[in-house]
Amino acid sequence: MTEPQIRVLLVDDHQVLRDGLRVLLEGEEDMVVVAEAGTGKDALRLALEIRPDVIVMDLGLPDGNGIEIIREIRKQLSPARIVVLTMYSDRELVMRALEAGSEGFVPKSSAHTDLLQAIRIVHQGQRYLHPVAATAVVNGMLDKQEGSQLLKMLSERETEVLRYTAMGFTSRDIGDRLALSPKTVDTYRQRAMNKLDLQTRADVIRIALRARLLDVSDLTD
Repeated sequence: MTEPQIRVLLVDDHQVLRDGLRVLLEGEEDMVVVAEAGTGKDALRLALEIRPDVIVMDLGLPDGNGIEIIREIRKQLSPARIVVLTMYSDRELVMRALEAGSEGFVPKSSAHTDLLQAIRIVHQGQRYLHPVAATAVVNGMLDKQEGSQLLKMLSERETEVLRYTAMGFTSRDIGDRLALSPKTVDTYRQRAMNKLDLQTRADVIRIALRARLLDVSDLTD
């Protein structure tokens, strides 16, 4: 008795790429493309209506961020496993995709060599990370550990002031939030920066991101 085929939903706003992926997948005996979507809205609808086994999804969609679509699919309790297929593999993007609920990450440049394996592995209930993505995750963990160790040098108040500074708030804004005078805020900030040998707000942002005190979405101009 033959095993049932892995039912795949393709999500990418480029028809030519979807056509190529369909040819690649349907050349395999254990896979079939059951639907395609070019927008996040259609991806969410098809994920719930068709209930594919695996969703292969780009993150750059015309009607929204693919990360948010992944979160919404998970929120709707779709059982589908999700493989992110994107041209970008920076550390922050990989971490956000995994945290949103994806199980696999493959750069588009490696689709022809790694996508089939990724689909099979996530379908079995495991995770698949291309070496580029795996390296990004490991480096992110090491940076987080290093950043956390550095923050142990600070008091709770100094940490709070540093976080709000990284987010772009003024001394007066921070003081209003923490019931402190602007002058006291300046003192806490300078003390924290001296302890960590930081010179600029860019240095503060770097440490805050590494220690996961904030996400890039928290940053203001």
